[in-house]
Amino acid sequence: MHLYNKKNTRMKNGNILVLASLLLGFISACSYTPKKPDFINLKNVTITSANLDTVVLSGDAIFNNPNPIPGKLTKTNIHIKVNDIDITDIEQNVSIDVSKNSDFTVPVHFSFNPKQLSSEHEGFFKNALKNFLSNQLIIEYDGHVTIEILSIGFDIPVAHTDTMRLVGS
Repeated sequence: MHLYNKKNTRMKNGNILVLASLLLGFISACSYTPKKPDFINLKNVTITSANLDTVVLSGDAIFNNPNPIPGKLTKTNIHIKVNDIDITDIEQNVSIDVSKNSDFTVPVHFSFNPKQLSSEHEGFFKNALKNFLSNQLIIEYDGHVTIEILSIGFDIPVAHTDTMRLVGS
């Protein structure tokens, strides 16, 4: 003899509803196509140290991840020019966590020999005079960073120019 048990039927229906909801959530999460993050700006660029052989600059690169899913910044490839002279490249493989639905900051540091500014292209005296009279450094950043979201790599262009006044100006 089989007895109909209302309580067991409700539990079975409730379990089916929970499983269906979880399955639907999983399917929609798997079908999400991430949007490309954006480079916003480079802020707080300062000369952290300087002497006759080395100038060290640092700053903060600001990006935005518009996705509801976090990611990882995995690679940087940025070319640096100072006063139209090729100075260095920032090429590195990294693993920096990227927050979901937010702006995030990536520290940027590089150094160069200031003699590069006066020994290339225009000749030592002409370039030294130009830098002395202008009393500023024009720093150009050009390249990209790679951010991975859901194992999809996005190359985010970085193009920014800063003008820094030299000490005493």
